[in-house]
Amino acid sequence: MLQVCWVLPYCEREFNSKPLKYFSHLFGHESDSSLLGYLKDQGLAMSLSSNAEHEIRQFSQLSLDIVLTQHGYEQVHDVVAAVFKYA
Repeated sequence: MLQVCWVLPYCEREFNSKPLKYFSHLFGHESDSSLLGYLKDQGLAMSLSSNAEHEIRQFSQLSLDIVLTQHGYEQVHDVVAAVFKYA
């Protein structure tokens, strides 16, 4: 499994726009045109989950857990590049 994590400024106060919920949904979407769809098409990943948290009123965190295929482990740099291009 590959975990990608962003530590962000504390944003729980932004309860009206919910930016972390928005980005968590965007990354976790499973359509054909999503990040997971792309990684599956390339034979790099089997599943992806996204999680957003607010920690100790100091920072927020957005994380992705990606279950890689054997090919994905061999091409982990391509997986990371795809994640950051998608972002």
